[in-house]
Amino acid sequence: MNLAIPFLLLTILAGSAQDARTKEKPALDKEFKIKIGQQVTIKNLTIKFSALQNESRCPTGVQCIWEGNAAIVIEVSKKNQKSVQATLNTNTAIQPNQLSYKGFKVGLFALSPHPRINQTNDEKDYEATLIVTKE
Repeated sequence: MNLAIPFLLLTILAGSAQDARTKEKPALDKEFKIKIGQQVTIKNLTIKFSALQNESRCPTGVQCIWEGNAAIVIEVSKKNQKSVQATLNTNTAIQPNQLSYKGFKVGLFALSPHPRINQTNDEKDYEATLIVTKE
């Protein structure tokens, strides 16, 4: 019995380490997810999801006359270059929903979780789906 617990713990730790190794790294021309406060690097371009600036999308289960909008703040930089901040919008009718920087475009594809009626989403749970392409 005493050996079973350490063996079980090692099995769990090995499984989670394998999951972390097999997780795909963000790549050019492919959608990727990023949480608030996280940053990723693609082709020497560093992108950080700095903040949720606005959340006014129509909640699931409600009929609205306007779909609303959510806006996020991202910070983009290249090694030894000045960084820039931009606000990107989920509603394609409201610009901008992408940022051009040093020969790249960073676009906001989606933001989750979507609001629900009578439920408040915790800001730390937000995850943006972005895509980086060459201009």
